[in-house]
Amino acid sequence: MNQALEYAKSINLEEIKFISMADYGQDSTQHLESLKKLIFEQDCVVNGDQYWFPYEVVELARWNCKDGHEKEFAICNIIIALSIIAGADSSNDPTYMIDTNASEYDKLTEPVRDLVLGVLIKAAKKS
Repeated sequence: MNQALEYAKSINLEEIKFISMADYGQDSTQHLESLKKLIFEQDCVVNGDQYWFPYEVVELARWNCKDGHEKEFAICNIIIALSIIAGADSSNDPTYMIDTNASEYDKLTEPVRDLVLGVLIKAAKKS
């Protein structure tokens, strides 16, 4: 889990901006600021006040691994998994995510794919 958190915290501002735009750019500034707080101050664990800002864009960006934005996709999946493990997210099913997104996870490099799937499997055992 520490490795997944370290990977998530390696995100840069451009990558955060990309995620913040996932809802067609709506409220991207508020999503951006909330994402920074979620990742760097809360160790990627969402709280009850963040289900719209920024969790909406995290949930949207976790479905498609866009070319050149593999890291953002991986980090969104990690955020959801870490939130499930912490007991802060009971709305997402990590097993469903793994099954549904299998072809998307295959777009990641092997080490990143293993990291993402590893934390999702841990989340599945917790949920």
